[in-house]
Amino acid sequence: MLHSVDSMTTTQLEPVLTPAPVARVLPRLAADTRYVLSGLPLALAATLVCVTALSVGLGLAVLWVGVPLSFFALMQARGFATAERERIAPILEREIPTPSYRSATAATLPARLFAVLADAQTWRDLAHAGLRWIPSSISFTVVATWCAAVLGGLSWALWGWALPRDNNELPELLGFGDAYLTNVAFYGLLAVAFMVTLPAVARWAALFEARFAERLLAGR
Repeated sequence: MLHSVDSMTTTQLEPVLTPAPVARVLPRLAADTRYVLSGLPLALAATLVCVTALSVGLGLAVLWVGVPLSFFALMQARGFATAERERIAPILEREIPTPSYRSATAATLPARLFAVLADAQTWRDLAHAGLRWIPSSISFTVVATWCAAVLGGLSWALWGWALPRDNNELPELLGFGDAYLTNVAFYGLLAVAFMVTLPAVARWAALFEARFAERLLAGR
């Protein structure tokens, strides 16, 4: 008697490995925080170099001394814009198109300066260089405040004892008493609250600054 055995194909489902929440949040938090905290120094440098050089250059343009200085300022604005497009791409998680600039390869310096002056994107780059300190200052202040609250609250037990005792601490003002352990627990819980909300706050601050840059610097 012949027995026919049906061949059975079994499909083994491979488990889908998903990173733990902490593994997903920490790299994003590190990238956002790094972008925001480095943005303000770059913004101040861009304002100092581009706006100051252009102002001096335009003031001395009648003597022709300011012509190369103005050209330098506008080309530096382009350079800062190129660097910022590279910085905001990982924050916005998409590629930022590079705009088409007018060529600045004319034979004479005045002709090259005129080509740069006639380029609309160069003026948007200059506007970003001169105004980026505003969103950068806001984002920097918010993220730095959250980071300081986390570090200060978690470490309060190490240095809180050195504060003058005649000052009223926040827990005492809120009616929790003035015991040292009460203060340690209060500031510790407050630090945890800031720590939990830090990823969302840093993400908002990074997007706020990056979207401002994208509006002015992205190619059209």
